[in-house]
Amino acid sequence: MKNYLSNFNDKIHILQNIYLKNKFFFKKKTYSMHGEDLVIEKYFKDVVSGFYVDLGSYHPVQNNNTMLLYQKGWRGINIDISEFTIKLFNFCRPDDLNLNLAVSDKSGEIDFYYQKKISALSTIKKSQADLVFQGEIKKKKISSQTLTKILDDSKYKEKQIDFLDIDIEGADLDALKSLDFSKYSPKLICVEILHKNMFINNNDIEKSDIYNLLKE
Repeated sequence: MKNYLSNFNDKIHILQNIYLKNKFFFKKKTYSMHGEDLVIEKYFKDVVSGFYVDLGSYHPVQNNNTMLLYQKGWRGINIDISEFTIKLFNFCRPDDLNLNLAVSDKSGEIDFYYQKKISALSTIKKSQADLVFQGEIKKKKISSQTLTKILDDSKYKEKQIDFLDIDIEGADLDALKSLDFSKYSPKLICVEILHKNMFINNNDIEKSDIYNLLKE
C-alpha cells in the first residue's frame, strides 16, 4: 500500500469519506454544493483537457467544484491546509498535484485553526476561526507560500490557468494578492467573498475588496 494509506485509521476514514458517504463508484451530474460545476463546465464546454487550481479544496468529491472537470480529463493543483484532505485527494485523484500548504501573500510558517481533521471551515485567520467555530479551537503550524511561487515550482510553471477556485475562509484576498496576474491570468475565477455588509446591502459584492482587486 502507498504511504498515505499506511495508517489503519486513515484507511477507515478514507473508506467512510470516499466510498460510503459519496458513492465514489458512481458518477454524478454535479459535485458542487449549489451546482456551480455545471456553470463552469458549460463555460468551458469546448475545452477537453484544461488546467485548474483549487485553493481550499476540502474534499475530492463532496462539495467540489473541480471533480466534474477531472472526470472530463482536466488536471490541476489542489491545495488545502488539512493533511487528511490531501490524503483523500492522493487516493481519489492521483493524477492531480495535491499539496498540503497554506496560500498567503507571504511565504513562511504560519498558524492555522481547526476543530476536525477535515473541515471546510479550517482557516489561517484567527478572527474567522473565532467567528465560525464553537468550542475548543485547535492550532497547528503549516508552511505558507504565495500562489505564484507554488506555480513557479510546479510542473505547470508559466501555464495559463483556465479555472481558479478559491474558498479559504477569509484568506481569499491574500491568496489573490499573491498571484502574479501578468504571468498566470486565469480565464475564470470562482471565489468566496466574505463581506460584513453583504447581506444588509442585498449582496452588494461591488463593495468587497476582492471585487475591487479583480476589477483593476
